[in-house]
Amino acid sequence: MAAQGVGATLQAFLDAANNKNWGDVQKHLHPDVAVTYNENQDSRDGFVQRLTAAAEKGDQLSADSWTVNEAAQVWDLILVFFKDGQISRFYQIASQQSRGPHAGPWAPEVTSKPSKSPLSASEISTLYREYIYSYNTGGAVDTILPQRWAKVVSFHGNSTPVEVILGILKKMLLPVIAGLEYEVEEMVVDVERQQIALRLALEGVPENKNLQKNGPGEKIKVYEQALYGYEEGKIAWGWAAQGFDMTPPPGLEIGDAPR
Repeated sequence: MAAQGVGATLQAFLDAANNKNWGDVQKHLHPDVAVTYNENQDSRDGFVQRLTAAAEKGDQLSADSWTVNEAAQVWDLILVFFKDGQISRFYQIASQQSRGPHAGPWAPEVTSKPSKSPLSASEISTLYREYIYSYNTGGAVDTILPQRWAKVVSFHGNSTPVEVILGILKKMLLPVIAGLEYEVEEMVVDVERQQIALRLALEGVPENKNLQKNGPGEKIKVYEQALYGYEEGKIAWGWAAQGFDMTPPPGLEIGDAPR
C-alpha cells in the first residue's frame, strides 16, 4: 500500500472505533492480527475491548491530527503493518511523558523540510543503525550523536539545541538503560518524507533496580518505539515512547527534562 493509502486506512479504522462501529473495526483487522500494547501481547478480542473502553470514555483517536489546546491530550507511538489491506501487526507504546504531571500542551506534528541532498533508504537505515548500536558500545552520546543529529532538534515538538539533548541523555537515559543493549526489531523507511519509524528492543541484565522486574542479576527485554525525520542527512526531529519505567534509578537526582 502507498503511504497515503496506509494513513487513510489507519484513520478509517480509528474513525470506526471513535464512532463505535465495531463491525467496521473488525473488517479492518486481519484474521491473524498480532497486537502488542507496551510489552504485553493483546488478543484480537482484548484489543477491541480496549478500543471499546476508550470510546466509552469519549476518547477520540487520530493518526495525524494534533491540536495544542486539548488539556487532556495524550499520545502513543504506534507501528502498524498491513496484509491484504487489513491491519496484521499493531505495536503500541503509550507515552509516559504525555501522561505525566508536567505534560502538554503538545506541539503539532513536525514534518521534514525538503533536503537538497536527500538520503536513500539504505543510507537512512545504515546511519540510524550506526547511531543506535553505538549506545551498546558506549560511543553514542560523545561521538556518534553529535555527528548524526542537527544542531537544533525538534523533540516531541519542542526545538532544543543538540548540546542540551546530549546532557539529558547522559543524565537521564544512560543511567536508566545501563546494562541493556539495543536491537532493531522493526524498521520502516519513508524515503520521500526522509523519515524512519522503529520498534527497538532493549535486552540484558539491568543495573537500574527499577527495571529488575525478574530479580537482581536476571535478564529482561523491554521495548521502545521512535519516529525520526532527517534533513540534509541529519536527524532534525523525533518522537519516542518507552514501554518501561523511565524513573531515574534510586539515589540519582535528575532535574526536569524539557518536553
